[in-house]
Amino acid sequence: MTEEPNTKALFKTHFIAWRILGMSPPDNYRPLYWIYSILLNIFVTIGYPLHLIFGLFTSTTMYEIIQNVAINFTCSVCAMKTIAIWWRFNKVDVMFEIIQRQDQRFTSHEEIAYLRKEVYPPVRRIILLFSILCTFIGISGESAVLVTGLLGTWNLMYKAYFPFDVFASTKNYMAAHLYQFIGISYLILQNVVNDTFGASHLCLLRSQVRMLNIRVTKIGHDPKKSREENNQELLECIKVHKDLLEYRRQLEEIISIYMFFQILIAALNMCVVLVFIILFVRDIFTLAYYVSYLTSMIFEILPSCYYGTLLEDEFEDLAYALFSCNWPKQTLEFKKNLRIVAEQAKRRIYVTAWLFRINNNAFLIACKNAYTLFALVMNMK
Repeated sequence: MTEEPNTKALFKTHFIAWRILGMSPPDNYRPLYWIYSILLNIFVTIGYPLHLIFGLFTSTTMYEIIQNVAINFTCSVCAMKTIAIWWRFNKVDVMFEIIQRQDQRFTSHEEIAYLRKEVYPPVRRIILLFSILCTFIGISGESAVLVTGLLGTWNLMYKAYFPFDVFASTKNYMAAHLYQFIGISYLILQNVVNDTFGASHLCLLRSQVRMLNIRVTKIGHDPKKSREENNQELLECIKVHKDLLEYRRQLEEIISIYMFFQILIAALNMCVVLVFIILFVRDIFTLAYYVSYLTSMIFEILPSCYYGTLLEDEFEDLAYALFSCNWPKQTLEFKKNLRIVAEQAKRRIYVTAWLFRINNNAFLIACKNAYTLFALVMNMK
């Protein structure tokens, strides 16, 4: 007997992280959890970007300014992404309700096999690769500080403001360093969850639409099914299509605004990191940190843009799938239903990041803007 699919289990990492980050209260000890959540988000989600921003104003050298600009923007956008998802967390529940209904509709061995071989692996890879990348950023950043310190110069991970003299004593330095290390660890976890959320769901939604197209194409070609059964199957596909459109709408409402700023800031961050690598990086640990940081800037938007493009194409292919089924031999009611859904399917469906679409063009725009800014800065040097 084939085990029933459980697509929600793909996002187990997200639910664990949301619990750690104070966004998903347990059934027990809810008052204590909310106290933990409020304190965590005040001191980390809000406090960490603020202490970096204030520190930027105290920077006195070009090295400190360029070094801090990228992490300032990254942490600020990370906080905004976390708040955006938390603000619309009820929509996440709606999305997973739709996913569970989809799982219940997959009854054939072929559909379940396709789900496990073609749908699940890309989602797992997105989550795994970004988790590894962000973990490496944290490790290389801390390693750079420790190596520099052991060589004789103890500095903080980032130039920042503290209400006390950080270098007045070992105790003060340890307190500041631990705050930055623990805080950036939480922010890295936030970034992993936030940046894989949109990309993973765009990937999953694209696959769900593709499976719908395959199912629609097969309607009417099974000689064992009557015309009435074919009509019922078409009506079921129409329900699936409505669910997937609602899935797309809920996803867009969650990620639209923060993806807009993510794409804009990614261009600026890529430029700043490239300038810093070329002008200031001298040791291997710092180089590893900023190369991985640059890679993460690319990976934050590339998977979402890539699967956003594939999603547009799959929705567009639904119209071709409808007319690939054996519709000429079906009932008049079938043809009327087909015509209605075909009118809806011919519209271009896409996910927007506020003012523009989330697709490959958005990624190319970000890269083009990064290069333009980089060329401008290097010419002014």
